[in-house]
Amino acid sequence: MRFFTLALIALTQQVSAITIKIDYTYDTSNFFNTEAKKSAIEAVAKFYGDLIKDNLLRIDATQFPSASWTANPINPATGNSLSIANLIVPEDTMIVFVGARILSGSTLGIGGPGGWGASGFQPWFDRIEGRGSAGALAAIPTDHSPWGGSITFDADSTWNFSLTQNLAGFEFIGVALHEMGHVLGIGTAESWINKISGAVFSGVASTRSNGSAPPIQSGGGHFGGSTLVSDVFGSFGRTHGTSRPVLMLASSTDNGTNFDVASDLDLAALIDCGWEVSPPLNLTATSLKPIAAAFNWKSSSFLNYRVERGSNLQTFPAGSASVAGDGTIQVWTDPAAPVSNTFYRLRATKAGGAAALVAAPAAVRSINNFGTVSFPSRVAIGCYEEGQ
Repeated sequence: MRFFTLALIALTQQVSAITIKIDYTYDTSNFFNTEAKKSAIEAVAKFYGDLIKDNLLRIDATQFPSASWTANPINPATGNSLSIANLIVPEDTMIVFVGARILSGSTLGIGGPGGWGASGFQPWFDRIEGRGSAGALAAIPTDHSPWGGSITFDADSTWNFSLTQNLAGFEFIGVALHEMGHVLGIGTAESWINKISGAVFSGVASTRSNGSAPPIQSGGGHFGGSTLVSDVFGSFGRTHGTSRPVLMLASSTDNGTNFDVASDLDLAALIDCGWEVSPPLNLTATSLKPIAAAFNWKSSSFLNYRVERGSNLQTFPAGSASVAGDGTIQVWTDPAAPVSNTFYRLRATKAGGAAALVAAPAAVRSINNFGTVSFPSRVAIGCYEEGQ
């Protein structure tokens, strides 16, 4: 009798995720007054933080001689600009201030990266603006590396704070995912704005995900068209690969019978803003028998995949041809029967054009010696409204 050992291995670059720290300092209306509400916004922060693998340098004025700065996020309780002196932002961390006030009309939320002002020298300004990313400092930015920002929710709406269930009220998870997308640059970053061409968004990853350059709403803050759909990225209890309207539309698609989350196109948009997005690799065996082996995995359109096979854990000479991710659950069956000890692993690499999104060298800045500089906060045009 022969015995077979079959093992599955996920292979990806081992890099750390970022932390999106939720700060309730300006939640003066006590909108987040229960653990369930806090758990919901922090689950959204963790979702994005776990996917993003950039390295963000620490912002700390004590590390630079004669330097100072003020973070200028929008106060979620008032809508006015705040001035927070010498805020310390740890390495690989963004700080997002959250709260609520009564928003006008049908607006459910407003979000965007925070502005800032500083005094000091060019390396200090570059630290705040780029956090180590040359692409964020380029004359035509290709990256987005903010210190953080703020999100405001409508205090007058009825909300459902469940992480997975469609209940009465607007789905907080979907709105929070949308607004955090604006903080991360979708519709707000210069690296996003630079890729708008007429009425479409020409980002390489978004174009690949959509099959063509996706339409942009007038004003550039959101994807356009109420019929724009993509494959759901499996999260918050939603099935990976389900076709649904994209999250970063100007109006919510919540009609009381669905629970919408980020889609493949929404994550591709983060790639086009300059983020290093790395979804987890989970190779699932659908059949592991002595005569056959079959697998599936959750794919993303901005990655190419290859299932590899080897007789030990060091070398994997055989396997599938490279398969382009498409946002669905993809499958592969080994055409050859496993023999002796057999190991399988899933390898993912950046898809074709995505490599062009690597940050460009920094341009020479116009500020010399000791001086001051400031950048305003940005919020997405049109905010996020109830569906019509």
